[in-house]
Amino acid sequence: MLSYVWSYGIALLSGWAFSLIHIPLAWILGPVTGLFLYKALLRGRTSQSYQARNVAFLLLGVQIGLTFTVETFSLVGPYFIPYTGLSMVMIIVSLGLAYGIARHTSIDETTSLIGAAPGGLSAMIAVSESLKANTVLVTIFHTIRLLAVLFIVPFIVSRWFSVPAQTYVDEASVNGPVWTLFLYVVLFWISYRLRNVVPAALVILPMLIIGGLQANGVAIFELPALFFIASQVVIGVHLGHSVSISDLKKAGKFCGYYFLLAVIIISVGIVSGMALSHWTGMDRVTAMLALAPGGLIEMAITAQETGGQPSVVSSLQTIRLLTIVLLLPLLFKWGLPKLR
Repeated sequence: MLSYVWSYGIALLSGWAFSLIHIPLAWILGPVTGLFLYKALLRGRTSQSYQARNVAFLLLGVQIGLTFTVETFSLVGPYFIPYTGLSMVMIIVSLGLAYGIARHTSIDETTSLIGAAPGGLSAMIAVSESLKANTVLVTIFHTIRLLAVLFIVPFIVSRWFSVPAQTYVDEASVNGPVWTLFLYVVLFWISYRLRNVVPAALVILPMLIIGGLQANGVAIFELPALFFIASQVVIGVHLGHSVSISDLKKAGKFCGYYFLLAVIIISVGIVSGMALSHWTGMDRVTAMLALAPGGLIEMAITAQETGGQPSVVSSLQTIRLLTIVLLLPLLFKWGLPKLR
């Protein structure tokens, strides 16, 4: 119990400190940083509540869904082909670099390619286990990429490209009747039951269902902003707890290779985002966050904080996530034996 108190206490203090100095994505990056330093410097033990994590995913999915409007789905349509093409370029570059790393190190091709794929961590772990890769290394490599994205992309976007940011919903404003809170319970039940079927179900299903209701004129009761801040803190604890110092030591020198790979892919994402903005007229903040290699929730929240369009970011990120989850396992099963 004491480790829970320390974990969430450090997370709250770190998030508050980051918010005071206006660090982007403060209530997620603060907890991640605080817990990592706590484990690295004080050798402290951290814990997390998986029930709280699941509820936090749901609430953040709802928060993103509440940004959808009747125009969102029609707005995303014209972006589909150029976005998918640029996403495929990012995936190809990522896998090509990962194959090169495997050829020049002792990492096997399967582990390297799965560890570099710009998809969701949980989905790639499942793929790793099914293809008999080194799941510990896959987890570490994806964690390195995710942390690199979280610390680099929001900073670049907020410092160089942001426009006047959208704010959290005022606690006094209620856009829907109280009875619609029942939808939150139903959504949690549906998403939890389908969590092993739909990738990132606890985020994607609430986001799409609430977004669809909003787009069709159904007003949803909006919880106070404090709930969404608390959800970000819980996700920060989840990420900070997941970073294992011992696993990082096991990965050793390989961490440097995959950090460099992550930086290259982030750069490709930024350049691709600028190209997408130029070709389609989408604003640069939204385009770059939509093409950031990972972190659907985090990039959508960053869009909300920096004046982008979180509904467009989350919709496009979902398209890439589904593409990776559906196509890459088939590609790996077909192509990896031919690479050996």
